[in-house]
Amino acid sequence: MVVAMVLALVIVHLVAVLRDRTAPALVLARDVGAAQPITEQDLVTVDLIPDHGVRFVHASDRAAILGRTPAIGLQKGTLLAAVDLLPEGVPGAGFQVVGLRVEAGHRPSQPLWPRAQVCVSPLPEAPPCDSFSSVEGGFLAGVAGVGTPDAAGTVVVDVIVATEHVRSALAAASGSVIISLIGA
Repeated sequence: MVVAMVLALVIVHLVAVLRDRTAPALVLARDVGAAQPITEQDLVTVDLIPDHGVRFVHASDRAAILGRTPAIGLQKGTLLAAVDLLPEGVPGAGFQVVGLRVEAGHRPSQPLWPRAQVCVSPLPEAPPCDSFSSVEGGFLAGVAGVGTPDAAGTVVVDVIVATEHVRSALAAASGSVIISLIGA
């Protein structure tokens, strides 16, 4: 009997300690597509025990999250983290976002991720990234988001380009391109 009472007190104490250590975090209540603004209905709050390796958005930051867009599509139940969201003001002054259809085999085998730096080379003659000064059409860009592959494996990759490369990016959007990662 004494052992059972001590065990019950220990369990009650542990529950109280763990409850005090929880932090309210934001979780998605439904699927949110890439570049779709987050609304109040998209968010729920859960209590979790913070871990040093787990990054998440605190519920107190809810107002700052509303209207922001995820860089990639996120599924219901996803613990929201700041790295999942496009920076505010993207693309920013002097930049433009352009969607490029990239066929299977014309991009790295590893997934592209938001903020990755890429070299976009138009086909049929894809110049290497270091030769852009002498070849028209290729450009460097940052990845803003990556769509879901269609049945043929083609994805739309949204890239952020400087205003000086918008003409090349729009021309590339109407044709075939090869995308390679910079520094990967």
